Amino acid sequence: MRPVAGAQPPWRAVAGVAAAGLLAGCLLLALQFVRLGWDPTAPFFVGTSWGLDEELAARHVHVTVTPGNGYDGQWFLGLAYDPLLDEHLADGFDMPRYRAGRPLQAVAGWLLAGGRGGAVPEGLLAVGPLAVALGSAASGRLLAAAGRSRWWGLGFALVPGVAVGVTFATAEPLGLALAALGLSLTLDRRLGAAALAFTGAALTKETYLVFAAAAALWLLLAAGPAVRPWARLARAALVALPGAVALGLWWAYVAWRVPAGAGDRHATAAVGPPLAGWGHALGLVVRGEYVPDAPVGPLGEVLLVGSLLLALAAIVAGLRRSTLLARCGLLLGLYGLVPSGELLGHFLSGMRALAPTVLAACLAVAAAGGRAGERAPGPAVWSPVSRPGR
Repeated sequence: MRPVAGAQPPWRAVAGVAAAGLLAGCLLLALQFVRLGWDPTAPFFVGTSWGLDEELAARHVHVTVTPGNGYDGQWFLGLAYDPLLDEHLADGFDMPRYRAGRPLQAVAGWLLAGGRGGAVPEGLLAVGPLAVALGSAASGRLLAAAGRSRWWGLGFALVPGVAVGVTFATAEPLGLALAALGLSLTLDRRLGAAALAFTGAALTKETYLVFAAAAALWLLLAAGPAVRPWARLARAALVALPGAVALGLWWAYVAWRVPAGAGDRHATAAVGPPLAGWGHALGLVVRGEYVPDAPVGPLGEVLLVGSLLLALAAIVAGLRRSTLLARCGLLLGLYGLVPSGELLGHFLSGMRALAPTVLAACLAVAAAGGRAGERAPGPAVWSPVSRPGR
């Protein structure tokens, strides 16, 4: 069975992919609990350096504490107890405005907890597996339109940054799932819904606006000559602008509610000149000095080098083809060349930063080898077609 060229299967056809993705996310989280113990606050790695543990304790929220700086999941936990920034919990974060500028992960956890403070850790942890389910389903639809089996969408769960996000309670699974959803809805020509998905991705991590930019670029260039330039521009703007506007409005609100901290000045240290960071990171690998900050052993080096190769492959695929996934691979492949050496030198943070590049690259490369091609924007209908011998 294979899809008609350019059309995606209906969502009910990828329900099994979503269920398998949910199971994969739950297994990842269970493995982390086996390693850390079964306290629901353990995966957030709340450190002692910033006083967040004391702020939470003052609100009668008791968490497992990690000596030192902890890890980034703690900031989403803190924001989930103060999603509107009314209680100034974010003021003591390492980078207050930078952390508060990414609200959707915390809001999603708060909503899943029903607004009940005692259930917030569990609600936040549930975001990861649910996002893997959505991301797998959306990726399956995209790849089915390119002639691959919809079950290839489960590759979403294998993106290293997604696995890190699920197990360390960070925002990558949700942001990438919404980005994949936006791409899928763009291919459906449901541009208003796609804009909402891309807006959600941007409010999860601002860098994920690149997915909206890729969709806008495709809409600008892929339409036939019968479509007037102003109509192309309007479609592209509809997809790309809402996320940028919503993010700008939220950042203005954050600037009003949260005082700037000294650490906010270091937020831009995550990027640098193209390939400069890779030179530093690969130098560590060659000299045997690359030590992953997670129990992955030599697999860490393989995943690091493999991420660079995928970025380069995505750029090649994007230059050779003009499909939606190829455009996305091109822009995110270029994005994958600019992380700083400091970021790439840390396995967990590096895999998270490279997660959009790896996902976009996998989609672009897999689609390039498929049996079908995406159509230019216009009506498309999916139906299963039997092939001889099947």
